[in-house]
Amino acid sequence: MLQGEYPLTLDSKNRVVLPASLRRELPEGELSTMVLTTGRRAQWLQLWTKGAWEERVDQICEKYDSDDEEAENFIRDVMASARSVELDKQYRFVLPDDKKKQIGVRKEVVFIGMRDKIEIWAGEAYDVYRASREGKQEPPRSRGP
Repeated sequence: MLQGEYPLTLDSKNRVVLPASLRRELPEGELSTMVLTTGRRAQWLQLWTKGAWEERVDQICEKYDSDDEEAENFIRDVMASARSVELDKQYRFVLPDDKKKQIGVRKEVVFIGMRDKIEIWAGEAYDVYRASREGKQEPPRSRGP
C-alpha cells in the first residue's frame, strides 16, 4: 500500500525521482512506464502504475451509461489528462511543462502515497493544504454503517 509524504526538488531538466519507499510498494515489472494524470480540480497530479490505471478506468467506465453525454465528457476529460511517463534507471521521470503549469510547480514537489496511486503536489500548494487541515483530522461521515 502506498503511503507517506516525500518532499522533493526538480532537477534542471524537470526530472524528479520516484521515492524509494514508494517504489518498494509497486510491482517490480511496472516501474519503467507509469501513467501521469490530473487530480481533482487540477490541484495535484496522480501517478499510477499501468495496471492500477487500467483498473481505475474500468471502474469509471462501469459506473456510467455509454449513452450518457455528461459521462462521456467526463471520461474524455479523464482520458485526455493521462500521459505515459518513462522512468530511467535511477527511477527519474520528467514532469511535463504543461502538467507543472497546471498545478503551479516551480521547483519543489511533494509525493503523497494514496493507497493505489501517488499524488504529486506543488510544494507551496501542499503547504497551504496542510495548514488548512491543521487540527481537522476528524474523519468525514461514512457512506454507510
